[in-house]
Amino acid sequence: MIGIVVLLLAGAGAGAIFLMPKKGSMVLTVSGPGNKPVDTVEVYVDGTKKCEASPCRVVDLAAGTHLVKVTAAGYQPTADQAVKISNGDEAVQNISVTRASDGTGIRVAAEGRGIKLSVDGKEVGPLPQELKDLSPGDHLVHLDGGERYESFEKHIMVEADQMQAVEPKLRVKKGLATIKLGDNAEGAKVLLVSGTERRPLPQLPITVDISVDKPYSIVAMKKGFGDFEQRVAFEDGQAERTFLVNLTAAGSEAPAPAAPAPAPAVPRGVAAPAPVSSPKPASGNGTLSISATPAANVVLDGRPMGQTPKSVSVAPGPHTVVFVNADFGRKIKTITIEAGKSAAVGVRFP
Repeated sequence: MIGIVVLLLAGAGAGAIFLMPKKGSMVLTVSGPGNKPVDTVEVYVDGTKKCEASPCRVVDLAAGTHLVKVTAAGYQPTADQAVKISNGDEAVQNISVTRASDGTGIRVAAEGRGIKLSVDGKEVGPLPQELKDLSPGDHLVHLDGGERYESFEKHIMVEADQMQAVEPKLRVKKGLATIKLGDNAEGAKVLLVSGTERRPLPQLPITVDISVDKPYSIVAMKKGFGDFEQRVAFEDGQAERTFLVNLTAAGSEAPAPAAPAPAPAVPRGVAAPAPVSSPKPASGNGTLSISATPAANVVLDGRPMGQTPKSVSVAPGPHTVVFVNADFGRKIKTITIEAGKSAAVGVRFP
């Protein structure tokens, strides 16, 4: 009797084991663009990390649907993908990943204040702006330059997973000139001149609006000093500029050349020597070479010039050069340029 009971229990246990649901497994491979294998990955199944490499084999999975997610450095994480597991079977699944990107869109920047961006007729706001979620294709970029700059408009073709830089230099339509006293300028008579218009500037410093539709110059006069004149001009993207009135003492100017001595008498029958030409005095602008170690941004006479090294044409006379380095601060140098000659100025940080 006892033997019969044991046999019945053994049979029931075997039947229970047979009736229990069998578990399955899956093998996952990961590939990137061009179906190239990606080896170093993290594989998550139902939210739990299972592997750190591809191929990845996951066992003891209950029959049913499981959610698989893959991450890899330099690639965008995948969305959850459903993988169905059958009793006792092994599912094989390949998962594709795409390269990570900074976004699809444009980065817009322009020198100057008060410039606003609109894209496809919708205002975005003042510059700089970065739009990362534009759809691929053609987009109309419009910059409203406000009262100081002309507007800018251009069609930009945006490509998927790429950020395009848009950095136009807007033309100036109304400049803002700040005029300051420089060397020996205290008490000088200063005028803003355009054609027959002669506007006195009784007190400096002063900031004035300058229309670019006609030429203006700053003229200064003082007894005992040479006259000063500088044209007021604004480069694209630079509607604000500072001008320094620097005067040079009349006595410090180069003396007038002496009158040539009379030629000696030449005996009759002897050929006269060929005349020796005197060198002409230098005239015109000079050339200034600007350098810094490490590189720095340069402001020449209040006017931003960009990053060193620079070589620029400047009017004769004294000039102020400001070197600005983001890590080491600023240094200031002054230099006097002679007409038609070259000079160099440089600094070393720190």
